[in-house]
Amino acid sequence: MSASGETVRVLYVDDEPDFADTVAASLERADDGFVVETAPSAAAAHDRLAEGVEIDCIVSDHDTPAIDGLAFLDAVREDHPDLPFILCTDAGSEGIASRAISAGVTDYLRKDEETGRCTVLANRIRSAVDQYRTRRELEASQRRLSLFVEQSPLGVLEYDSEFVIVGANDAAEEILGYSEAELQGETWEKIVADSSYENVDAVTSALSEGVGGYHSVDENVRKDGEHIICEWHNRIVTDDDGDVVAVFSQFQDVTDRHERRRRIEALHEATRELMAASSREAVADRAVETARDVLGLRMNSVYLYDDDVGALVPAATTEDALDLIGEPPTYEPGESLSWDAFQSGEVRVYEDVSSEPGRYNPDTAFGAEIILPLGDHGVMYVAATETAAFDDADVTLARTLAANAEEALSRIERERTLRESQRRYRTLVENFPDGAVFLFDDDLQYVLAGGTELASIDGSAADVEGVGPYDLFPAEIADELAHNYREALSGESNVFEQEYRGTQYRIQTLPVRDGDGEIVSGIAVSQNVTEHNRRERELARQNERLEEFASVVSHDLRNPLNVAEGHLELAREECESERLDAVERAHERMNALIDDLLTLAREGDEVGSLEAVDLAACTERCWRNVDTTGARIELRTDRTIRADPSRLQQLLENLVRNATEHGPVGDRPRADDREEHDSSGNRPRADDSEDVDVTVTVGDLDDGFYVADDGHGIPGGDQTDVFDTGYTTSETGTGFGLSIVERIADAHGWSIRAVESETGGARFEITGVEFAEE
Repeated sequence: MSASGETVRVLYVDDEPDFADTVAASLERADDGFVVETAPSAAAAHDRLAEGVEIDCIVSDHDTPAIDGLAFLDAVREDHPDLPFILCTDAGSEGIASRAISAGVTDYLRKDEETGRCTVLANRIRSAVDQYRTRRELEASQRRLSLFVEQSPLGVLEYDSEFVIVGANDAAEEILGYSEAELQGETWEKIVADSSYENVDAVTSALSEGVGGYHSVDENVRKDGEHIICEWHNRIVTDDDGDVVAVFSQFQDVTDRHERRRRIEALHEATRELMAASSREAVADRAVETARDVLGLRMNSVYLYDDDVGALVPAATTEDALDLIGEPPTYEPGESLSWDAFQSGEVRVYEDVSSEPGRYNPDTAFGAEIILPLGDHGVMYVAATETAAFDDADVTLARTLAANAEEALSRIERERTLRESQRRYRTLVENFPDGAVFLFDDDLQYVLAGGTELASIDGSAADVEGVGPYDLFPAEIADELAHNYREALSGESNVFEQEYRGTQYRIQTLPVRDGDGEIVSGIAVSQNVTEHNRRERELARQNERLEEFASVVSHDLRNPLNVAEGHLELAREECESERLDAVERAHERMNALIDDLLTLAREGDEVGSLEAVDLAACTERCWRNVDTTGARIELRTDRTIRADPSRLQQLLENLVRNATEHGPVGDRPRADDREEHDSSGNRPRADDSEDVDVTVTVGDLDDGFYVADDGHGIPGGDQTDVFDTGYTTSETGTGFGLSIVERIADAHGWSIRAVESETGGARFEITGVEFAEE
């Protein structure tokens, strides 16, 4: 059976065909991997080889016609120096065998004894072919390795077991500057810098012991003395006993990559210092130093926008730039590439700025330039005298530095705004009555606190500032505060109540914004509403009692009055008497009192939803609803105001009724003695009577409106008393009308006052009114 399972093609050469066929069949039986072809002569066998037939082993008789076995061996060796060749000799042909071995025969055996023992011959053939194939594979592997080493883009050094250099490829020669011949026989010490000596020594020791050393980054020295950083990947080659026979080291120059990493790490370190700067000028100085010392950009400058002059003003510039350009200019709007970049907010990279239209200096000494906006704060530029001086890494690192500088400037601006906010709020905070005010930052830490209620948390402003809600309050209260604080910092305002140590507080949280509308902090205003809530509860109880009272007035008083009015009508049918007129007037006064009492009890100080109301139209409706006999209305308004329509009408009706009931005087002009319209186009109007006793005027004020009459006016000194409940100068008045007017005005958030009109009558001015948009 075949041991390897691979086919072995054998060419058996013998001038005795029958014998050859017998041997071939025996070999194929001995090893089923054999395929045996016979040839009657050496010449015929040579022709088969010349035809390109793939043969793994030749077995030839020495005594072949025309060409003997030795001559055939010589011919085969000319074209196939390694092809297995087994020569069969006659007994006693030891001299032939000796010459055959000298000629390079693979093996030989005596034909008279051993060729018949096919198992022996098969083993000889298999052994010879296996060795041949193994040798071929090793040679092919060595050729591939040589090609890999020669063609590798990475440098490759080959060491022996003592780490003496025995070979180097072209890439290694280019990286190190030495030729292969100059490196052969040298150790690694020739190319390693002193700073990496200990590391490389440890790597070679680990490789020798097979415990590591497969990767390292070291500082190396080129032939010209230049120090470079190389990354090494090392592999060992061992023999069957595990002993190191060779070491292959692949390496590449990573100096640029290492330098970029160093610059990035240094930039990160510099950024921390940049963020610690306390002023705009300090940020500019640190940014310029970082670009010069860390990024190697020796000519650079930072310009900051100055609100006072409306221009970009130089804040920091390197000495190299100053030596080249002299005193740096101020960039006015639209007169430089720096201003264009600042206005657009886009980074500009110029390969040759001297050819760019719009450059500030037509004779600029700069070649390449990078202009980097710093948000709303200014710009930073980096320049060189050469054109195309900056690669992608330079641009990327410069962008990173500019972004960090912009953030540092924004932080300083936020802190400045916060300090200004603190100054503005401090007076309010420190004197805030019946509560406390807390200003907090993004970390929910209090930066300002004050107010009379700070004593409730057993602390002063100094104790509160610098800590957060969880440091002062129980977790449940702190959780709710923290939630609302975060919403304030995100732009939401909230109002909620909390109870702390038996005291009730109403808390309003809202954002604090700078002049640009950016949120810079949050504020919480806490008011002690314990007493307020107590009053609210008491007011609710009073309202319940008022409702009960209104029910009594509406039912228990109105019903008997209706009965009395019915009996009055029956009495008039039976007799005529002035006393009945007095009774009727008493009934009317009682009805008016009941109506006003119900208004006070049920509507009080409340208003419904506000709507846009045409003041003139509403006044005309009121005029129709009131007994205006002998009165005239003048409308001097075209305003639309926001009010509860129903309650506004009630206010106007009460003021009109007050004017018509309390204002008339004798000897007034008749209606037909007046012009239909006054010179301003206002609309006078009278009732059906031709006699006019009083004129009521409704007109506009800057922040409201007025209702005036030309009647008796208000007695001196009573302008403030007229709104008191029960105040009246008429025997038939209830004393509730103007009190109701004041309550309706208050409910809308308006102010009302009584003054003398231009004609000596009464004038009521309502101010603080919101006008609807036209």
